[in-house]
Amino acid sequence: MKLRFVSTFILLLLMAIMLPALASAAPQGSADGIPLFFNGKQLKPEVEPRIIKDVAMVPVRIIAEEMGSKVEWDQAAQKVTITKNSTNIQMVIGQPTATVNGTSKTLAAPPLLIAGNTLLPVRFVAENMGIEVDWHEVQRAVYLKEKAAAAPQPAPGSGSGALPTPAGAGVQPPDKPSTDSPVADGNGKPLPVIKTIDMNASQLLIKADSGELKPKVFTMTGPHRIVIDIPNVVLDPSLYKDAATKSGDTVSNNVYVGHVRYSLFNINPHTVRIVLDMKESAELTWESGWNTSALAGVFKKGAKHKVVIDPGHGAHDPGAKSVTGHTEKQFNLAMGLKVFNLLSQEAQIQPLLTRSDDTFVTLDDRVKFANDHNASLFVSIHGNSYRSTSTGTETYYYKYDSAAFAKVMHKHMAAVTGLPDRGVRQQPFRVVKVTNMPAVLLEVGYLSNWRDASLMYDESFQNKVAAAIVAGIKEQLNIQ
Repeated sequence: MKLRFVSTFILLLLMAIMLPALASAAPQGSADGIPLFFNGKQLKPEVEPRIIKDVAMVPVRIIAEEMGSKVEWDQAAQKVTITKNSTNIQMVIGQPTATVNGTSKTLAAPPLLIAGNTLLPVRFVAENMGIEVDWHEVQRAVYLKEKAAAAPQPAPGSGSGALPTPAGAGVQPPDKPSTDSPVADGNGKPLPVIKTIDMNASQLLIKADSGELKPKVFTMTGPHRIVIDIPNVVLDPSLYKDAATKSGDTVSNNVYVGHVRYSLFNINPHTVRIVLDMKESAELTWESGWNTSALAGVFKKGAKHKVVIDPGHGAHDPGAKSVTGHTEKQFNLAMGLKVFNLLSQEAQIQPLLTRSDDTFVTLDDRVKFANDHNASLFVSIHGNSYRSTSTGTETYYYKYDSAAFAKVMHKHMAAVTGLPDRGVRQQPFRVVKVTNMPAVLLEVGYLSNWRDASLMYDESFQNKVAAAIVAGIKEQLNIQ
């Protein structure tokens, strides 16, 4: 009897010791927290969204307060009241119905109270609080966006706006097309279809049946990933491995890339996202295919220096008008692309463009781009304009730590333009004032002057100036 008692005591003691470890090792399943974004900003609720019994539940207070709604909690009645303008929503924890302006509404699941936070079915939030809801499969995150006051009604077949359960739960995400029929743009023209996503030992190959691929690339950490978003395209259904989520993956024998995942990430606009799970840090550069239907990307060990090239103006902001009939934005972009291509050949430099086509980027977004990438240098390229007799090359800086860089850049540029040397000048232009790194703004010549302008749109002249800009950057970075 005594031996049995001792044995039982030891068994209970071992269970008590092991219980916390077993609990922490148990899979969280569908109750795992899900990142929540509202109008592009990540929210940090005390309780994150989660999938509970195949229903997506989101914390209502932080969302309502972001929208400027008033939220009241009645502890005794366990009731939440949300008020905004003429809308009044009331619900009780554990009750399967809610009232909206006095009208009873059935909920997909009763409201939950978790750690003092009320969670509601996302379908109810979407339908009754004026919010668009997207589920992004690759990031496994909830994206909420407040509808505009006069937003058009969604087209038939575009979905109810409800957030689906994660892949495998049998519910199709709302940001995936409901059919595989051809998808057209706003003008009725079919969107390009990506037919191939292949990662071999040396290249990432992406091929579409038509159109121009214009990828946007960024990195994510924890673990390290390279993310490629290609807008205005769709995936060929033959690439799907999960038809419900319009997603798939492929193997990689590349020394840097461990695995390749892809999905039809969004339909507004249609966007294909490709995620490269990296074995080790490396930089992706496009070897060929930019603005064509076939892209070839190569990888190299992470560059030591990031250099941002900023072609000024763009889209509805043409900049100065040249006496030759061209616009400044055309010259700036042509020069920026030439400099980018030359810098891409430098093993120690990773070039970054604030714009690679005729798009508009605000001054603050150009600055943010450089600062967010923790760039080593920032070079903004422009053409000047004043009187028809004005001529010459100028270089501008503002901060003290940019003065030496400005002198180096101007030395190289003035030596090849053959135009009058107008020197280095200090001005508080925003892109050289707010950037965190040494920054310069180059005024190559005067578009208002016939001789200057004629040279500036000459291919051989642009090549010489681009090489001079690269030489100045390399001297500043002490690269031989």
